[in-house]
Amino acid sequence: MNDNLSKALSIFIEAMRPFVVGFLLEKFKDEPWEGIFFARLKPDKQNTWNKAVQSLSADSDRKQLVDYSNLSSFAIAFKQELTDELGNSKEANKLISYLQEIQEVRNKCNHYQPLDEDEIDRAFGTMKLVAKLLQMPDLVTEIDTIKNRENEPTIQIETPVTTEASSTVSFSEDSPLPAWYTNVYPHYDIRNGSLDESVFAANLSEVAMGIGQEVYSNPTMFFEKTYITAGLRDIANRVVRALNGEETDNRVISLQTGFGGGKTHTLISLYHITKTGKSLLSSAYTQHILDSKVAPQFENAQVAVFTNNTTDVSQGRTTDDGITIYTLWGELAYQLGGLEGYNLIKKNDIERISPAANLFRPILEKSAPALILIDELADYCNKASAVMIGKGSLSDQTIGFMQTLTEVVSSVPRCVLIATLPASATEVASSAIGQQILTALENRIVRVGTSIKPVEDEEIFEVVRRRLFDNIGNPQVIELVLNRYKNTYHNRRSDLPNQADRMEYINKMRKSYPFHPELIDMFRLKWGQDSRFQRTRGVLRLLASIVKDLWTRRGSLTGTQALIHTSDVNLSNLPTLTGTITSLMGSQWETVIHADVIGTSSNAYKIDNEDPNNNIGKYNLTQGIATTILMASLGNLQNKGLTIEELKLCILKPSAFNHSEVNSALNKLEQVAHYLYSTNVGSRSYWFQSKPNINILVNQAKAEISQADISGEIINRLNAQTRNVSKIKVLVNPANDIPEQKSLTLVILGPEYATQPGSINTKTKKQVEQIAQNKGYSSRIYRNTILYLACSEIGLGMLHSKLLEYLACAKIQAEYSGQIEPEQKKDILERKAEYDKQANALLIAAYNIVCKYSVSEGIEKIEIKDFAQDFNTQLSSNLFNNIKEEEWLLEKSIGLGTLRSSGLYPTIEQPIQVNDLYEAFLRFDDKPMICGVETVSKSIQRYCENGDFNVACGEQGNYNHIYHHESVPFLDVTDPQYWLVDKSINNQPKSEESSTDEQSSAWNSPTGEKSEHTAPSQPVDELRKFKSIKVSGKVPVERWTDLFSSFVVPLKNNGLEIEISFKAKTTSLNPLDESAQIYKVVKESAMQLGLNLEEE
Repeated sequence: MNDNLSKALSIFIEAMRPFVVGFLLEKFKDEPWEGIFFARLKPDKQNTWNKAVQSLSADSDRKQLVDYSNLSSFAIAFKQELTDELGNSKEANKLISYLQEIQEVRNKCNHYQPLDEDEIDRAFGTMKLVAKLLQMPDLVTEIDTIKNRENEPTIQIETPVTTEASSTVSFSEDSPLPAWYTNVYPHYDIRNGSLDESVFAANLSEVAMGIGQEVYSNPTMFFEKTYITAGLRDIANRVVRALNGEETDNRVISLQTGFGGGKTHTLISLYHITKTGKSLLSSAYTQHILDSKVAPQFENAQVAVFTNNTTDVSQGRTTDDGITIYTLWGELAYQLGGLEGYNLIKKNDIERISPAANLFRPILEKSAPALILIDELADYCNKASAVMIGKGSLSDQTIGFMQTLTEVVSSVPRCVLIATLPASATEVASSAIGQQILTALENRIVRVGTSIKPVEDEEIFEVVRRRLFDNIGNPQVIELVLNRYKNTYHNRRSDLPNQADRMEYINKMRKSYPFHPELIDMFRLKWGQDSRFQRTRGVLRLLASIVKDLWTRRGSLTGTQALIHTSDVNLSNLPTLTGTITSLMGSQWETVIHADVIGTSSNAYKIDNEDPNNNIGKYNLTQGIATTILMASLGNLQNKGLTIEELKLCILKPSAFNHSEVNSALNKLEQVAHYLYSTNVGSRSYWFQSKPNINILVNQAKAEISQADISGEIINRLNAQTRNVSKIKVLVNPANDIPEQKSLTLVILGPEYATQPGSINTKTKKQVEQIAQNKGYSSRIYRNTILYLACSEIGLGMLHSKLLEYLACAKIQAEYSGQIEPEQKKDILERKAEYDKQANALLIAAYNIVCKYSVSEGIEKIEIKDFAQDFNTQLSSNLFNNIKEEEWLLEKSIGLGTLRSSGLYPTIEQPIQVNDLYEAFLRFDDKPMICGVETVSKSIQRYCENGDFNVACGEQGNYNHIYHHESVPFLDVTDPQYWLVDKSINNQPKSEESSTDEQSSAWNSPTGEKSEHTAPSQPVDELRKFKSIKVSGKVPVERWTDLFSSFVVPLKNNGLEIEISFKAKTTSLNPLDESAQIYKVVKESAMQLGLNLEEE
């Protein structure tokens, strides 16, 4: 058997099928291609066509009707159309001749007839001529590749075949890893984009008829893509030994697994092994199936095949001999014994009555060696239950016959029966009597037979590789990849499941290459829990579509592509996968997929595109995370979802993104996804549900929150968080008519005045200038007392987003508390608390632009870059430190140099009134600001004590006292009687009159000598002591300034308490009403000072 030629013939027909269908669809646009093709076939070909149609299952691709049996007939029937297509009839005639020649070669191969080298070379050449004639260059290349390949299997577990990669592979730890698609190659149908996923729906009936998918009907192609599992090897050895006539444990074997468990594939394997007989060992693809001491000793074993679609339970099946067969026993008798065998039980078949053992045994004895393959019998019995036979049904008769058949097979040498059964009644056509049928069949087959599992759990890795890839690549490249993954997993072992750092897991990765094992296990373990999911077939179908998509896009793939991960799955390109999800979970999951996982409107996509230059965007990490979690959300409640460790195992790659970026992307997704859920019970795990989560409600609430709501929340927070600031007076978002401020004041501008640190915008500049220069409609006098704090535009944007989240949660808590579930209520409370904390931090960070206005310099600004934990500390510490460093503020003292440069240092000719000095620092914005009177007072005291200048008390030039090298008691910098004078000006001598008076009072003697007589003592009144004193009354407006020097300063160290009462009356010149500017100023001042305002 020439394996390469057999494979080339399979590739050729698979390429011709889409060509024929496409050609007919193009030439006959308004008609179904099957009808046009069938109409032009000759009667015998039409009969073959009809049989093929009957054998097709619901999953079968209709293109399979195009086969070698009618390929040359197509060229003949549509010669005129092909002439038009190829340009002349000569080319069309060539095509007919080539196809006929290829069909003849294929028939020889199917019947294991030997071909010499010339015939083989000619066959390859003829296929290439057809491919060139029909302009199919990829097919020409593929045929050449197959022809020149060594005639041995492309995949062997023990000795993998290398690819074009170098035999010696060496890469540094930091070098990019070789992509999987440079080391392994998918099968031709995947590479050329012609993959039809129905190819994974094996059909035993089609194989028995010699039609259908080449991958099943062509034994060379079939075994090339079949991994021989331990179960398949076991059953193959049993069957061959039994057919050889050797004693075996049991010749009745049942295969009972769930959907896609490999049952039909096993039956097709046994069909080809038995049909091949002694020629089995001539193919490199089949030499390793049997044990070394086992070989077929038979040439023409009989094989009977019965499936759910073999015979219609009502109308039966008409054979080429013109008889109609109605039952299972009729089919087996006809297939094993021909007309002669059928006639033995003809009456039983027509009457649909199960034959006795003595009627059926002769048929088996005469046909031995014989293999009976029965597939999907439970489904057939379900349909047969509708056909009434006497007081029972055809199903009852069929089940009864199976007991007879098992007994007869067990008693007749060289006969084997293999029957498949579903794992549960739910797989039996959803029938009410499904469990009854299954139980009855199990009692009759399993009771006397042996049950074998075709595919063990981890064999699925090898099954997948063999089925999808031409080879497994250079083993040195594989080991390089595995070593890098091993190092990555070891270094990140604390962030991954325990098994990731074990050699057993690396071995599992070796088996699954080029897939990451978590991708296969996702389908095998999680999806496979659903009995509707066909495990082996389903896994193959989904993985094939993934490989096809990635292979097609391989030129545009970025990042590490050493293995195929769950995060590499692009659901947008995989309708097969999304269709399976909605089929298993419900159509509502379509909404889940598009809302959170795929598409430009999905939340995952939006996160990835926030910054395409970071790793989250570069690797589409959020979409990969969402896809992985979605795929893990299928399955039962106990096994759905992933922990963060399991998620990282699914998607982490060497030399790619950091594991912490997975956390970051997941956190972002959790905040916005509409259908993502998580739990903190045990390890935190994540999964999707079709029920919307609280984010939907949050988004609805966010839509109802206005800009004014957010601005109001900012103002409220600023008021609350600056209420206890004592180091500086704070006015939050005040009106433009701010009263005069004689103490250091910080005006915090509202959020509408957000600006950029580098350039103050026009709106903010105008507002600062308005407050700095004016108090209402009059000019501001004290212009060096106000600083301004504005927020940055970037900071405001971040604060706005967080407050929107906070207010939305607050709204839900207030309005929907009784409508949401306890878990959601808890979620809202936790989110609100977290958003509140984050908003406070962002508020501090946002308000980081300090401004100062001066006539000469305009607006100067400082950007605060250090942030405290609370607003009070931010203002009292960080803001103060910044304005002191910039020398905007003098906190403790005023330097002598500053006094001199400001013209406020005394000279002999020009003393400086202390109040004028103080007022100068408050009024004139060309000077530094001061914290208050203490700054001036302490500076004057220090310089007076040091002797830098003196302090005089009294009227200018007529001082009552001059302080020199001493402190000034009760110094009040606002009192106009204090002066700074030159240090050379000291206390003056007393006048003569004054001296005489003193002398006179001191000396009570006309001689001027001191009297020795002591005046008689005078009665002395006892000293009165007071607990407190209180001064009250009315003071003329023009004398209001005397209150400070007369009462406030002298009594300031006596626990002075001040109660004030102002009463103003409306006049014709100055009426008082709500619109009056003076009323607004008074009201604002009273509010700022915490005073009560009463109106009559």
